[in-house]
Amino acid sequence: MKNVNYLPNVLSVMEAEDQGAFASIWIDEKGYVAEGPNVNVAFISQDKELILPPFDNILSGCTALRLLQLAPKLIEQGRLKSVRTGNLTLMEAKGAAEMMYVGSTLPILPIVIWDEQPIGDGKVGELTMALSDLLWDDMVAGPGNLKIPLPY
Repeated sequence: MKNVNYLPNVLSVMEAEDQGAFASIWIDEKGYVAEGPNVNVAFISQDKELILPPFDNILSGCTALRLLQLAPKLIEQGRLKSVRTGNLTLMEAKGAAEMMYVGSTLPILPIVIWDEQPIGDGKVGELTMALSDLLWDDMVAGPGNLKIPLPY
């Protein structure tokens, strides 16, 4: 059931910050990676597959949905193998080559360390940056009727 109570998000960020982290990753009752606080999470597998957790019980974020539409461009370029939604266990997620938050205010924020362990080589990944570029280019190149001139 969807609700608009953001208190659990705020509390999870506060708990993460108390432990020296930036934010949190939620794991569902079945042990699968779910989402972050008010953001989706995405992974690049070691096989160059973009994977986002399924939207069944989590935020169906507009930015994540748009990313799934744009990412096939990287398949056409031979940079990604595939794009899909699917369940990832904690172990599978921590074994990813790259990891990122995906959200409207970010739109992509690379995650290079999780629970004091590096994701991939511990550096911002090339595919994470390519996905970020796709989203930014899409936002900037959007239809002119969606842009509102500001008088200042």
